[in-house]
Amino acid sequence: MDETTFSSGSMYSSGEEEILASEGLRLSRSARWRERSSRHVNFEPAVFLFCFALGLSEIELSHQIIYQTCCVQGFQRNDCMLLGTDANLPGVQEIEAQVKPAAASVNTVIIAIKTVIPAFGALVMGAWSDRYGRKPVVVIAGCGLLLTYFALTGLNFLSSFVQINPWYYVLAYIPFSIPGGMAVLGATIYAFISDVSNDQNRTIKMGFMKACIVAGTTLGSFSCRYILEWTSTTAVFVMATICILLGLTYIVLFVEDSIISSADGDLGSSLDAMFSFGLITDLTQAAVRKRSRFVWLILWLIVGFAVVVEFGAGSNIVTYTFAHRKLEWSRKQYSYFLLTESGLNIFANVFGIILLNKFFDWPDSLVALVSVISHIICSTIKGFATVGWQFYMATGLTIFKGMEEVALLSVCAYLLPSNDIAKFYALAMSIIGLVPLGSESLFSYFYQETAGSDPGMYNFLRAGIYGAGLFVLAIIQWLMNKRNQPELLL
Repeated sequence: MDETTFSSGSMYSSGEEEILASEGLRLSRSARWRERSSRHVNFEPAVFLFCFALGLSEIELSHQIIYQTCCVQGFQRNDCMLLGTDANLPGVQEIEAQVKPAAASVNTVIIAIKTVIPAFGALVMGAWSDRYGRKPVVVIAGCGLLLTYFALTGLNFLSSFVQINPWYYVLAYIPFSIPGGMAVLGATIYAFISDVSNDQNRTIKMGFMKACIVAGTTLGSFSCRYILEWTSTTAVFVMATICILLGLTYIVLFVEDSIISSADGDLGSSLDAMFSFGLITDLTQAAVRKRSRFVWLILWLIVGFAVVVEFGAGSNIVTYTFAHRKLEWSRKQYSYFLLTESGLNIFANVFGIILLNKFFDWPDSLVALVSVISHIICSTIKGFATVGWQFYMATGLTIFKGMEEVALLSVCAYLLPSNDIAKFYALAMSIIGLVPLGSESLFSYFYQETAGSDPGMYNFLRAGIYGAGLFVLAIIQWLMNKRNQPELLL
C-alpha cells in the first residue's frame, strides 16, 4: 500500500491497511502536491470572499424579509421602512409587533433549509470528495452559493418595482443547500489542508483558515451598515454576488487539487458516480469501521465535544437582548463589541495556536483544553456583568478561546487515513450544523424564564455546557494518552 494514502504521522493496523487497499481508492496526496510551485496557492482568499459576502448580506436579508412581510400585510411602505431601525414611534412599534412573528417564520424556515438539507448533501459530497478530489466539490458548492445570490439579488431588485412575497427568499437558498452548503465547504477545505500539511504545521494552517472565515464574516457584517449609507440594498447584494464570483474564479484558475484520483473514467463518469449508492456505502463504512487503539471512540467523542461546544455558543439574539436591556447598549455599541470579540478570535487562531503549538510544543488536545477553559471563564464573568466594560474585560482576559475547533480537526486528521477525512469531516459538520436549531430555542426560553430575576443567568448556563465539554475533552485526552502507551503499539 502506497504510504501517501495515509495521513502523515498516522498509525494503522495491518487489518486496516488491507481494508483500505481493497477499496481501490488510489489517492496521490501531499508529497507530490507540495513539490509543485502552486503549493502556496490555497483556498484562503476565496473563503474570505465567500464569508465576506455572507456577512455583508445576512443582516440586510433579515431586514428585507421584515420589510417585505410588512408590505404584504398591507402597511404603508414608508412605515415598513422604519421597522428594524432605532425609531421608537408608537405606530412603528405596533406594526412591528404584528409583522415580526410572520417574518420570524420565514427566517426560521431559511435556517432550517440552510441546516437540514445540507446535512444530507454534505454526506454525499464528502464521500465524493475523497474519491475524486477536493477542488470539484468546492467549485460545485461555490456555484450553488452563486446561484443563491443571483436569486437574492434579483428578488431585491424586483422588490423596488413590485411587491415580493418574502417566502421567495426561502426558495433562493435551495441551490446552495442541496450540494451541502457551508458544511460541505468547511469539510472539503479542511480536508484539503489535511492533505497538504503535516503533523507539525497542520493545526497552524487550519487556524489561519479559521481566522480567514472569522475575518471575512466580521468585516462583511460590520461594513454592511456603512455600505448601505452610500448605496442601496440591491447594491449590497450585487457586491456580495461579485465577491462570490471572484472567489469562485480564483479557485477555478489558481487552486490545484490536492488529490489526484487514479479511478478510471472522465469527469462525466465521476459526476455520474455522485449519485451512486457506493458513496453511501463508503460513508457508512467510514463511520462504523472498527479502528484500532480507541480511534473510533476518540473520533466520535470529538464529534460529541464539538456538538456540546456549539450548543454552548448559545444565541446572538439573546446576547444582544441582554446587552440592550441590561447594559443599555445600542446596536452600534453591540456591533463594536462583536468586532472586538472577533478580532480576539482571529488572534487566538493565528498567534495563539502558533504560540502554544509551535513554541511551547503543546499537543492539540491541550490547546483545545485551554480554549474551553477560556470559554468557561469568559461566560462566568459575563454572567456577573452589570456594566459594559465588564463584557470587554471578560473577552479580553480570555484571548485563547475559539481554538478548540481547529485543534480537534487536526487530531482527526492525524487519526484518519486521507481517503476518509472528507467523509468524516462532512458527517461531523452536518451533525454540528443541526445544533443551532435546538440551542436558539433553548437559550431564548431560558432567558425569558430568568430575565425577571437575573438576566445574565443564561451566561452561567453557557459556562455549565462548556464544563460538560471540558469533561468530554478530558476523556479524549485520557484515551489519547492510553492509545500512545508503548505496550499498546506492539
